[in-house]
Amino acid sequence: MTKEALKYIDYDLDIKVFPDGRFHLLDEGEYEQHRRQMKYPDSIDRILRKNVDILSHWILDKKGPFSKDYIDIWYEKYKEYR
Repeated sequence: MTKEALKYIDYDLDIKVFPDGRFHLLDEGEYEQHRRQMKYPDSIDRILRKNVDILSHWILDKKGPFSKDYIDIWYEKYKEYR
């Protein structure tokens, strides 16, 4: 973060979660291409991979935004605003 602004970088990696609970990491090729082009340091790669692993465990354990209660709450909010 600089004094002027908060910076956000999208590192291209996404996880698609299917209704049956299966999930798949997307855009790995795009991430690798950008990693080489933009010279992401190894420390960033380790951080990203660690956090993909954490997110994968959240999906498997149905924690955080992947818990049924969380999903139900936000689905109800969606229906209110629809």
